[in-house]
Amino acid sequence: MAAPYATRYISTACNRTPGSLSWGGNNLICFGACNSVAIYDPEAAKITETLSHHKGRVNSVKWVQPGNYKSKDLSRIEIVSASSDKSGVVWSKDDTGNFMPSALLIGHSDVVTQIDSIYLDDKINCPALLVVTASADSTVKLWLRNTGSNELTCIHTLRSGSGLFTSVKLCILPRNNVPLLAVASDDAKIHLYTVNVEIPSVHLVHNLTGHEDWLRSLDFAIHDAGDVLLASAGQDMLIRIWRLSPRDSGNCGHHSSFDPKKEIKLEEEIFSIETRGVTYHWAAILDSVLAGHEGWVYSVCWHPRVCDSSGKENQPFCLLSASLDKTMVVWALGSDEADSVWLEKARVGEVGGNTLGFYGCQFAPDGKSILAHGYQGSFHLWHHSEDSDIWLPGLTVGGHFDEVTDLDWEPDGVFLISVSADQTSRLHAPWVQSGGKVSWHELARPQVHGYDIQCLAILSRYQYASGAEEKVVRLFKAPGNFIENFQRICCIKEDNVDQLLAAAPAGASVPSLGLSNKAVFDGDTVLSSGDSNQAEFPEGYFTPVSLAEPPKEEDLLQNTLWPEIQKLYGHGYELFSLAASHDGKLLVSACKASSSQHAAIILWDALNWQQLQKLHSHELTVTQLSFSPNDKFILSVSRDRCWSIFERQADGTTASYQLLASTNKSTCIHTRIIWSSAWTPDSKYFSTGSREGKIVVWGGNDVLEDKSNLGYWSSAGTPLILKDSVTSLAFAPQLNPGKGYLLAAGLEAGNILLYTWKRDQSDPWTPILSLNQNQAHHLTVKQLSFRPHIGEVGEQEKSSTLLLASAGADHTVKIHALSFNYI
Repeated sequence: MAAPYATRYISTACNRTPGSLSWGGNNLICFGACNSVAIYDPEAAKITETLSHHKGRVNSVKWVQPGNYKSKDLSRIEIVSASSDKSGVVWSKDDTGNFMPSALLIGHSDVVTQIDSIYLDDKINCPALLVVTASADSTVKLWLRNTGSNELTCIHTLRSGSGLFTSVKLCILPRNNVPLLAVASDDAKIHLYTVNVEIPSVHLVHNLTGHEDWLRSLDFAIHDAGDVLLASAGQDMLIRIWRLSPRDSGNCGHHSSFDPKKEIKLEEEIFSIETRGVTYHWAAILDSVLAGHEGWVYSVCWHPRVCDSSGKENQPFCLLSASLDKTMVVWALGSDEADSVWLEKARVGEVGGNTLGFYGCQFAPDGKSILAHGYQGSFHLWHHSEDSDIWLPGLTVGGHFDEVTDLDWEPDGVFLISVSADQTSRLHAPWVQSGGKVSWHELARPQVHGYDIQCLAILSRYQYASGAEEKVVRLFKAPGNFIENFQRICCIKEDNVDQLLAAAPAGASVPSLGLSNKAVFDGDTVLSSGDSNQAEFPEGYFTPVSLAEPPKEEDLLQNTLWPEIQKLYGHGYELFSLAASHDGKLLVSACKASSSQHAAIILWDALNWQQLQKLHSHELTVTQLSFSPNDKFILSVSRDRCWSIFERQADGTTASYQLLASTNKSTCIHTRIIWSSAWTPDSKYFSTGSREGKIVVWGGNDVLEDKSNLGYWSSAGTPLILKDSVTSLAFAPQLNPGKGYLLAAGLEAGNILLYTWKRDQSDPWTPILSLNQNQAHHLTVKQLSFRPHIGEVGEQEKSSTLLLASAGADHTVKIHALSFNYI
């Protein structure tokens, strides 16, 4: 690897707000991901980068590109974003081609909910830009960037008293070349304004009425004849298409595209627009009302109408809509476009599942793909097959839609599992394709729970434990259907695969109102005609699937659960930390605690799931547990600012551990909560990191010189003091000869720092690399974990690459590739 650092994988979900997704003419998708803007390449099926600046949730994003859909110039494409931090941001490419904030939109006094933008001229560098933002402070603000400048100025503010603006959209009126602003408010009306950027001023020209509930989405399209089409969708489950037509033959020589000789004429309302001393008349006509959804319609999007080589549009007008009824509909004009009859051309979506519908939808730039994002942040992609004229599901990205609380590598480092406050666990693995191409994807969702999941421990390749906001430890084992698909997708060959498949159920399902994943065997997968529960709740039943590529979102939702094989009882409060021995034979667990009684650590036998012993030492919650690489020691750190080491006893066949060393108020060095710890690969040292920003390495000391009563485990040298709280630590799996141990530290601010530590130096700490919030996380780093072996997963030739997985409170899981030679 030439570069010292690269991002191998980013997993995150789209924010659950309308307007938080945009598909640009560059065929890249930007979407709100917690407080960042993520860039998603649909062709490669990967998230390429995250852009961090906002301090609150990103509610709305939009690519800004040339308004003429025939234009091929994408050199000046930019992004605008709106956030709950009361601001908007314009993202522009710098000299290196990276998106950076070029302007901040600060002026609202509450959450900014919607944003839209258009270019006003054809300049290549810093063209005139008009941006509109809507906020929960009951205002809409218009911002202008003049040609050649980076600064945006608020040129006008619309106020609604105590009302709310639910959607905003801009377009340029043809022939008049006047910016037109459509604003939807909670009065169920669409207010049309013209914008004069020269004076500047904004004028209300017309109100469109007809909807009976709040509107949620607006979108403009320009007809070849000069008409403007405006689609609106709302909570009344209807879509309305409005046609704005020029009616001033004296100025523009244009008449409506409708035939005046028709016996039935649509009712039209005339409004006037004045620009540069000339008055233009326009007619507003309700073109169509589209009824077909059974839930709130949250998004509408016009087809981009791609041009062929001759410059003519090769596709008719189409409209895409997405609803909380879990479907997207493609609407198209009938065979006679002049009749203006819109028909449902295609409907795609989910059947069953545990989602709550779609928040947004987008057409691809070529119009041959459609994308929706759902209530749980998932993406749903369909590609149009011209041969069969049907829409087929495609491979997408995805991830957690809430704080990622823990992650762990499988013992051989083939995949990793993450758990989250979104009540799911997700398995991330490499897809090894023909030709050696490797890309990471979500391969399974082993647990979909009723409680926020706090911690996990992987005991073996096909078995793991999780702890949630309940008093129970749950154990899961991979089903046969997953094992078959996993080995096929990841090109893994195991000698005992037949034995594994013979002993494993086919899959798992969750009974209605249940929390436990029940095993489903081959005979149970056959549908029973008399099973009324199955007919009423189809989402709770497993259907085996044979996959040669990563599963689609629909399969992840329903067919990748792992059966629950055991529950472990014994804790008095919610589980907080888990750890498994490296041989997979032991498990330790701890729960939230405010007394020494409940702070006890329970040691479990992973062969028969019997409780072996309780380990007492701490007074408050144990924040992290870990076995040393040789499994000789158990390390625990706690909110009581102390750590404890338990040593395995050699006598007897049953494993038992005894307290070996523990800090107290005088020896702990840390003055705040110890959040994290990590062992060196040779089990000689361990490090602890705390809220006050200290990292201390312990161990390797001569007992004769010890003055702290900690013996061998007293402090080993000068602590590292950082400016931010240390929330996660991880040592690389191998010692770099002559350079020392490599330690990764995750901070509360989201940064990840890498240091080498070598004891026999005056200053043992040497900084190696710092990953900023774009490269790492923009909120707290919850967990760090190095892959157990050096090298890429699925690579043909062994490399010196270190893979570091990180989990953040920003809903993101990342895999970072580091060059071991560089370090």
